[in-house]
Parts: sequence; C-alpha cells; structure tokens
Amino acid sequence: MKPSVLAVTSELPWPLTSGGHLRTYHLLRRLAETFRVRLVTSVHPEQGDQVSALTDAAVHVRPVVLPKRRVTSETARVMSAALKREPYVLYRRHNRPEIRAALCLEIAAERPDVVYLDHLDSFQFANTAAGTPVVLDLHNIYSLLVRREAEATTRGWAVRRLLLREAALLETLETTAVRGSNAVFSVSEQEQRHYAAFRGAPVHLVPNGVDCSAYAALPTGRASLSPAVLFVGTLSWPPNAAAARFLVHDVLPALRQRIPDVTLTIVGRDPGADVRALGEKAGVTVAENAPDIVPYLRQARVLAVPLEAGGGTRLKILEAFAAGLPVVTTPIGSEGIDGLDGSELCVAQRVDFVEALHAALTDPIGGEIQAQRARALVNRRYDWNAIAETPRQVIGALVAELGSRSRSRH
Repeated sequence: MKPSVLAVTSELPWPLTSGGHLRTYHLLRRLAETFRVRLVTSVHPEQGDQVSALTDAAVHVRPVVLPKRRVTSETARVMSAALKREPYVLYRRHNRPEIRAALCLEIAAERPDVVYLDHLDSFQFANTAAGTPVVLDLHNIYSLLVRREAEATTRGWAVRRLLLREAALLETLETTAVRGSNAVFSVSEQEQRHYAAFRGAPVHLVPNGVDCSAYAALPTGRASLSPAVLFVGTLSWPPNAAAARFLVHDVLPALRQRIPDVTLTIVGRDPGADVRALGEKAGVTVAENAPDIVPYLRQARVLAVPLEAGGGTRLKILEAFAAGLPVVTTPIGSEGIDGLDGSELCVAQRVDFVEALHAALTDPIGGEIQAQRARALVNRRYDWNAIAETPRQVIGALVAELGSRSRSRH
C-alpha cells in the first residue's frame, strides 16, 4: 500500500486562477502518483462541484464548509492573536476549529505517514498529529511580503505601523515554523537562504512551475496581432490592484500617444469596485473571474507585471513563458525566476515602464527571440513534472526514516 500523506490548506486549490492554487494543485496532483494524498480544506457552499477536480487528480478531499465570519468571532481571533503575539492576517485568521476537527477525524480514521502543511498559516495545525513528520510548503517570505506592503501603502501611518508589526510577528513565526518542521519547501533561492538562516529543518528548493503542455499549442511571439497588453493577477490583493491602476493611469495614456490603438486587458479574480471601474477607461477591459487564461494569453502581444510589492515567484510570468508571450516586469516582479533581463524577459523600473512596453510592442522580432528563449527555459527548468521530483524524494525519505525508527523499536 502507498504511504499516506495528509495535507491541509486554507482554501480549495481550484479553480486554477491564482499562483497559490496552481502550486498547491500541481504539487498535490503529482504527489498523488506516489502517495495516497488526502486534503482537508475549506470550501464555499457553491464550490461543491469543484471538489471533483481534485478527486480526478487522485486527491481525496474532506471539504469543510465554514460558517460566515462574524464580528464577535473575528474580534476574539484578533484578541487571541494579540495576546499570543501572533500575526492575524496571514496566520491566526485561518485558525478555524472546523478545520482542526476535520483533521482529527482524518487522523483517527487513518494515521498519516506525513503531514503536509500548505502555507505558513497551516502550521497552527501541526500539533494535530503529534509524532508524525511535518512538511511545510512556504509559498512566500511572508514577513517580507507584508513589510513591502507596509512600505508601499498609501493608507496612512496607522496602517503602515500595523503592517510593520505584523511583519515582525511573521518573521518570529517563520522561525518557529521552520524549527518545528521536519522539512521545508521554498520557491526560490532567495527564500531558501532566508529560511535556512533560521537553522531549523532542511530547506529544499521547490520552485513554482507551470504545466507546459497546456500552452504548447500557442505560437511563439505575437508579431501579427494588434498591440494588446495583458495584466494578470488576483485583483483583491492590494499589490496587484495597485499595479493595475498604475498601468491604466500612468502607463496607458502615455503609450497611446505613441501607439494610438494599444489596448490593456486586466484579468483576475475578485476585483474591487475601483478596479472594475478601470474598465470604463478608453482601451481598457477588465475580465473578472475568467475561467480560462489561455484565450487572453493567445490574444496578447506582451504581459506587463509592474509589481512594487509582494513575494514568491510570479507564476503568471512562467505561464507567459510557456505560452510564448514576451514579458515586461519590474525587479520585484522577476524575483525567483532564473531568467535574464534582455534575454528571457525585460526588467524595467516603473519610471521606465512606458519605454519598455513601447519597445516590446514595436520590436516583434526581438520579442519573438525573447519568447523563444523563455519558452526553452521554462520547459527545461520549470515544468511541474520535473519540479515534483524533489517533494517526492523528500517525503519518501521521511517515510523511510519513520519506518526505520518503528522497526528499531521492535
């Protein structure tokens, strides 16, 4: 019988419309080829039919429908986080008793060989299976992500001070989590160094990836298409919303003076009213909660990623690489990707973004060469099938070590 892996994450990794969902789904799907994978996760009532996507990937899901958040319960969670000196937004907010109860039921039904904690917030459930090896998959440097948001925020000094406090608490928690796990996965070399410095569990590089086969039919370069700029991201996340506003207010008007028919399409989940209103501007389309990104990748000439905050690796860039689409991004946007400015992508500061996009739209031969190099890189280094080998080996070694200890006790 295959060894058992019990995973937990705060939300169902479906549909595949965010970087977090993509990473969680593809890693669990490939782990399920070697292990019996169970997943405890929250679902919304209308997501019942989406569970089948995980079941089809051989991941057994125990869905937990959570009650609506109420002011009283959330106030209690905020107070509990404050008393325990724990971060709230990216940690204590997800401490739902219904998830813990479901985990306990799964453990009682069959004790897992390994517990797989997806994201830092899942570490609060590490004690549900005492004595079982714990693998912690960290999608970001969470403390850095919040610190950058604090530095970029325009919501006043009180919000900035609160975010900086959360960042400090997150870094303390990161230390605790790394030292309290048996193995840690990080998405980039920068993050691997960050977590290895805590001198806890071994930190393994498991980069974000892409299902290259899903984009193989798309052409390399887009020389024959109209000048269309694409932005993709979860639009409820403030850095993505800020990037979308920057493109509409600061970049597009200047670009249209030089290329009058240039357009911008913003694609992403859960935009606020301010982001939806951007679609009223000339040349701008906002595609809300699009079920499939491929048509937008096919129609675009360039992907723009003008991020000034955030962490982890931008899966949207890896998708564009696999789709043969040229990319213009900022230094923060390109973090964690083994691609070079001027070779696989174009890296520009925001003050130079208009010029960089203009060059990308008016140099189709250069764009095609860049896209060819990027596509070769992503096929060689970032396909999920290759990336999943490291998690498989790490979890397999933990299972073997557990079995060895068990035999020695007998």
